Amino acid sequence: MKSLHHKQQSDEELMVQVMDHHSPLSAKQAELALEELHRRYSKKLLGYFIKMLNKDVDLAQDFVQEIFLKLLEKKHLFNPEKKFYSWIFTIASNMCKTAYRHHGKTVSLHPEINHPSGLAENLLEKKLFLKALQDAIDDLEHHHKTVFVLRYLEHFPLNEIAEITESSLGTVKSRLFYATKKITDQLKHFDPSFETILFKLN
Repeated sequence: MKSLHHKQQSDEELMVQVMDHHSPLSAKQAELALEELHRRYSKKLLGYFIKMLNKDVDLAQDFVQEIFLKLLEKKHLFNPEKKFYSWIFTIASNMCKTAYRHHGKTVSLHPEINHPSGLAENLLEKKLFLKALQDAIDDLEHHHKTVFVLRYLEHFPLNEIAEITESSLGTVKSRLFYATKKITDQLKHFDPSFETILFKLN
């Protein structure tokens, strides 16, 4: 019953339980709540880390383990009035920023989800487009790359990207505009419809 109870709770309610573990009973509730958050977010975070860490799956898996340790370390910083989803991705984004500074890790596209079926009939042309797109993303500065990945590959709304990157909405829009313009300039020799499909906002 406890497991079912936790599955019915919101992320924010679960995180409040993680924050409150002063008695043996609340400590057990906190453990179950953390297990449920791990169940909900471990795969999402793994996918994000793989995209941001140059497809280094082993490192991405290490980062997933580390982020839940950080969650426990930083639990007192969580604001229950805010979305847990944005908060955990803020931590993930900062981890990638640190990795980028120390190791120069780069984004890598996930080919099975990042080439819309209508991009090209010709497989070679599709591969050339994806390679050019990958190179264009890798050429971006890290802060431009981060907003691009969060917007177009993770599909976050702009206001949540602002929270995650701890930037103003105006800064996010500016960075996204710059990143999109730079990428489209580098892809201008391809069919313009490719870019329209790729960068269309939902």
